[in-house]
Amino acid sequence: MTKIILGSRHSGHATATPAIKARLEEQIDEKIEYVVVTDPEDEYDYSFAEKVYRVPSFRPTGGKVYRPYSMLKNFYRSWEILKKEDPEKVVAYGANTSFPIGVIAGLKGIEVIAVEAENRTNQPSMTPKMLSRLSNTRVWVSHNQIMDKYPTEKVENKQIIQYRSFENHESEDKDNKLLVIPSSNDPELQEKYWKDISHSEFLDLMGRTEIVVTRAGMTSYEAANLAEKVVVIPYDHSHQENFAHWLASEYRNVEVVKDKSFKEVINEYEADDK
Repeated sequence: MTKIILGSRHSGHATATPAIKARLEEQIDEKIEYVVVTDPEDEYDYSFAEKVYRVPSFRPTGGKVYRPYSMLKNFYRSWEILKKEDPEKVVAYGANTSFPIGVIAGLKGIEVIAVEAENRTNQPSMTPKMLSRLSNTRVWVSHNQIMDKYPTEKVENKQIIQYRSFENHESEDKDNKLLVIPSSNDPELQEKYWKDISHSEFLDLMGRTEIVVTRAGMTSYEAANLAEKVVVIPYDHSHQENFAHWLASEYRNVEVVKDKSFKEVINEYEADDK
């Protein structure tokens, strides 16, 4: 039995879980016991895990200010969890929630696998880049062009993004005309358009949709595999712009829009739908 802690986080980060599990199970012959450490906002289905711990998130999604008290609580809870569970490996993916448990595990001599965000094509995110400085950390990425951007040679392209499967959610019947998927940084649009359904149901809905309008997060990749057409409006962040253009080069149904706001694009498609 091999015990592995998955340090995850809510939203698109959590949806990488099945692909990460599959890659782990390819290289570990014996049975794996999973323990998940994530934030209180994460609603992903972790029913495969023996335990799920909730630790404070010290930086809100899209937030620019860190919360020092929550950070201290996170580090302390992560230390307690590691002491109690004593895992053979810790896999850290996602943003701030997974960072403390990855750092403490590395300092304790536990093997750490830092999984880069799948929409990072050539610019590393903070957590895997910082964790890669620890001697017992390996980094898993999804794109070749980012492999030399870490201060370690222990980087592998495990193609996490390409390992995702959508065949159970595909549909030839497109009975939904338009699906708007705003970022969590757009609370007004979230309130108007966000659908509070499970991730599996959300994939089913994208599979039945003609046009998806979204940012350049992991939802845009899911939509590219399922919807008839995807309109991607990336934030003015280099990694979102890079990922949007990667999608457009890989998928014929993806259109990248840079000269209009999210609201302007939505209004145009809603007007066409009337």
